[in-house]
Amino acid sequence: MNDSQREALIASALSLLPGIRGMADEIDDARRLPDRLVGKLTDAGFFRMTLDRELGGLEADPLTAAQVVETLSSVSPSVGWVVMIIASTNFWAARTLPDEAVREVFAPGASVNVTGNLVPHGRAVKAEGGWRVSGQWPLGSGCHHAHWAASGGWLHDEHGPITEDGVPAWRVFYTPIGECRILDTWHSTGLRGTGSHDYTMDDVFVPDRLVTPHPLRAPSLRSSLYYAYSAVVIGSMASVALGAGRGAIDSLIEIFGEKLELPSSRSASSIFDKQADLGAAEALVGSARAYLHYILSQVWDRVITGEPLPSELRARFRLACTNAATASVAAADLAYRAGGTDSIYTSSPVERFFRDVHTVAAHVAMRPSTLADGGALLLGREPGMPGF
Repeated sequence: MNDSQREALIASALSLLPGIRGMADEIDDARRLPDRLVGKLTDAGFFRMTLDRELGGLEADPLTAAQVVETLSSVSPSVGWVVMIIASTNFWAARTLPDEAVREVFAPGASVNVTGNLVPHGRAVKAEGGWRVSGQWPLGSGCHHAHWAASGGWLHDEHGPITEDGVPAWRVFYTPIGECRILDTWHSTGLRGTGSHDYTMDDVFVPDRLVTPHPLRAPSLRSSLYYAYSAVVIGSMASVALGAGRGAIDSLIEIFGEKLELPSSRSASSIFDKQADLGAAEALVGSARAYLHYILSQVWDRVITGEPLPSELRARFRLACTNAATASVAAADLAYRAGGTDSIYTSSPVERFFRDVHTVAAHVAMRPSTLADGGALLLGREPGMPGF
């Protein structure tokens, strides 16, 4: 992807912001993205931006993909989250499925969305030529807009659980979304519009060609260096948080433009403490964004040329992703406090960004405890979360 293509992709995201802003309440109330918006996101190529051109993708570099996600998240973190989840799962599916399965999932000329929950909540029993999969998976973000589901499951045979190196074994199973039953379970604090419902499967046959290790634990089956580093898409998850933090700051500035402090009737924008909170929030998000983009660029420069990633750079990438989330949470907290009673109503954008960024930060890949993985890598040890 050249510079003009990168600029065009980000410009496409910017062009959608007024419309998304106008849908913000509708998105949260429906607890899913409107079909008319999904059509626009599809037409813009956002769901396939992290697939290579051979599979009909845009082959966007991870920094460009992160900027697209951040831009969308600056008005609706729910929209940014769904784009991030589908684009990332598409990337992982293309990276780990064998050629025959890749051709099956990413049929030529079709716009295909893969989502699901890769954590092993299900059970897979060995059968001739494949597995019989059953279970219930939570957090199926974007499931209403998906064509395929990627679902983790523990392996069993006729003797019981299968072990590998003495521990229970599990895999990820790819199934057409029609094999799944979506349950109405997504009643959340934040990211309400992501449609992250539970879904179930009951004795669904999955052929061996559609079974892979978890993408953060698996080598790439593609020859292209584009797919060499599985964790690179985590930068886009961190960018949902950055977008939410940016949205909270921008919304606070709008509040300050009209708000009068009582009983003094002074403009809120003239109050020292509120100026300090706004300044601190801006510094938090701006510095976290700069650090993530700098490190992500360094990572990609090495990946795309086939150079190995030193543990120090892997550590900084892990830290930059988590720092983006923790800094954005702190910024949204400052904006929420500085907005006073204007922040507490569900009609307030600050309230939505506050809820959404805290929900992003609850993800296992964004929690503050993942800073320990960065520390471990700096000490020459492997992180607790694989892939980095």
